[in-house]
Amino acid sequence: MLRLGLPVRALDPTSRRVVVSAVRPPQGEANRPCEGLPRQPLAGRPRGRLRLPWSGHGPLCKEDIAETLKSVGGDIQASFPDLEPNAFGFTADDPIEPNRVWYFVRPRGTFSGKPFKHPVVGDIEATGAKVVAPTEARSMVFDDEGKIKHVSVGYVVDRFTGDTTGGKGAVFGLYHVMGQEIDATIGSPVTCFLQRLPDFLPEGTLPRSYSKEEDIPAWWTDERRGADA
Repeated sequence: MLRLGLPVRALDPTSRRVVVSAVRPPQGEANRPCEGLPRQPLAGRPRGRLRLPWSGHGPLCKEDIAETLKSVGGDIQASFPDLEPNAFGFTADDPIEPNRVWYFVRPRGTFSGKPFKHPVVGDIEATGAKVVAPTEARSMVFDDEGKIKHVSVGYVVDRFTGDTTGGKGAVFGLYHVMGQEIDATIGSPVTCFLQRLPDFLPEGTLPRSYSKEEDIPAWWTDERRGADA
């Protein structure tokens, strides 16, 4: 049993404390073709919301990640009825962030259930294709009250550990198995452009790859958004 030494509590479903962010390379590792695209100032952000990052996306506040996954994810479990994350290796021994829990997943499953309801192309019939996803690192950051503050997913650490997902993690890998590619390449000018479209379209027209500036809490200091390099 993993003991974190923190009073972990259930999240209030009406709260926006949780934030999600996406996989990124180290600062300066890639070119920055998305520089020069419009950004909003960092000042005046609300504080204390949970964020989620995952490969090529984020940061996303809890409400935004729920809407995004509803749009691009549909009922994944119905389409992949035997999908298992196979989580292991939980550790709370991070020497830099003692409130961060790291772990790994090696998802396995089969596209053998109900047709997947793709938000653009419509129903995709099951093919029986196997999900053999590469090992992926994930993490959870807890605040001083023992509540989850930040979650990260989609960080592929070794694509040679078995791979039918094109080397992709999280939902991107499942789309690959269904024959639908999503470009999550960090620094891709096309991806960066598409990810900024929701900022200029009526709310809800397209799923967000990152939350609005005013919804991103003040403690999130990284200025990169989505697939920005």
